[in-house]
Amino acid sequence: MSPANSKQARYQTDDLETALQAETKLRLELEESLRRTQDEFQDFMLSAVHDLREPLRTVNAYCELLAKKSPASDPEADQFRRFIVDGTSKIQSLLAGMADYASAGSPSRYIIRLDLNEVFREAVASVQTAPGCPPARISHDPLPLVKGDFEKLVRVFRHLLENASKYCEAAEPVIHVSSRRDGAAWLFLVRDNGPGIDGAYHQRIFAPFKRLHGRQIPGLGLGLAFCQKAVESLGGRMWVESRGPGSTFCFTLPTAD
Repeated sequence: MSPANSKQARYQTDDLETALQAETKLRLELEESLRRTQDEFQDFMLSAVHDLREPLRTVNAYCELLAKKSPASDPEADQFRRFIVDGTSKIQSLLAGMADYASAGSPSRYIIRLDLNEVFREAVASVQTAPGCPPARISHDPLPLVKGDFEKLVRVFRHLLENASKYCEAAEPVIHVSSRRDGAAWLFLVRDNGPGIDGAYHQRIFAPFKRLHGRQIPGLGLGLAFCQKAVESLGGRMWVESRGPGSTFCFTLPTAD
């Protein structure tokens, strides 16, 4: 290569390095801006939820006072009070779900080695005592050690088990959890014997407030959204597979190695 060509190649290399550094700086600035926006949104959501809960508690308290002062022979007033209490209870459940979802993507303070068998047992115990959740036959293979947040993962399993139980159309919901190594991660499979999910909705079900069932089955549409966001915050990913009767919710988590 002639000296002139060598000099030109060196200039081109310098230009590429400068452009790459500029692009890298811009990407880092955008990532930092996005992180700040997410933190601000989470703070806003949690503050709003906290502030809205107080007036709801006041409404419930005055409903109880009215119930004590009103004549016992006024069935219409009793019915109106029940409507108010039922409405405020639904709003409180929605606020709790929103706070749960808002915190799902926040960095976990305690990322430790976890025995998923213990996490799973905690989630099963919670599901078995959950109101409105039908009894289900729940089983699992021996589960591995992972790196994660205990409380977040208990809620992930709880939401998945509750959904599998509530939306199953069989006489007895049957749920089985298994796992297998997937490179530097563990893959977890939560299989059920429900009606399955049409492929057109595989992405939609993870969006906040998106539900495939009407009011006949109560729910907020935030459970799966929380699960996906929480798993991603722990370095994994989540999706669903369904090719007929039954569905399998899949997610990955880093190994404890």
